[in-house]
Amino acid sequence: MIAVENISSRIDDKILFANLNNSFQTGRIHGIWHEKNEAGTAFLKLLAGDFLPDNGWFRYGRERLDHTDVAYYNRDDMPGAVFEMMPSSGLYKDKLIYLFDDVFDASDMRYFLFCYKIILSLKEAGKTILITSTDHKVLTAFTDYFHILSGGVFQATLRFGQYDLLDEVLKHVRRF
Repeated sequence: MIAVENISSRIDDKILFANLNNSFQTGRIHGIWHEKNEAGTAFLKLLAGDFLPDNGWFRYGRERLDHTDVAYYNRDDMPGAVFEMMPSSGLYKDKLIYLFDDVFDASDMRYFLFCYKIILSLKEAGKTILITSTDHKVLTAFTDYFHILSGGVFQATLRFGQYDLLDEVLKHVRRF
């Protein structure tokens, strides 16, 4: 399990997260919905170790997360990163956690299926995948868990079988 424990972070005078807590089951695909691109990107970059939180830590199992076990990709990285990620290519980056920052374009079905295939192959290899998007429909297409990140905190988590409740849950999300 990946645990997010009391993460607080700010950039300049702007508070991004205050006492952020959540957990992510390993070997699963987790969708993280957020209202603003900067929230999801900031969370994934913290997890990837691109910058450090002011307080708190990430754990993988019982140990602090070694950020070298994390791979981060955004939309610009995807076309060139495919050969690094696909096990059949022989160039597979063996990371425990793969982060995809708003990589899906729902208007381009070919690209969507391309990304989907990559992510499913990583899941089949037992990897943990976190995907951010402001489009909740994209995330529910293939994730095992749907996490709602709003106002700098995780407000809810739904499992695959609960996605029919999503519209109702989003009505009650505290938005800042």
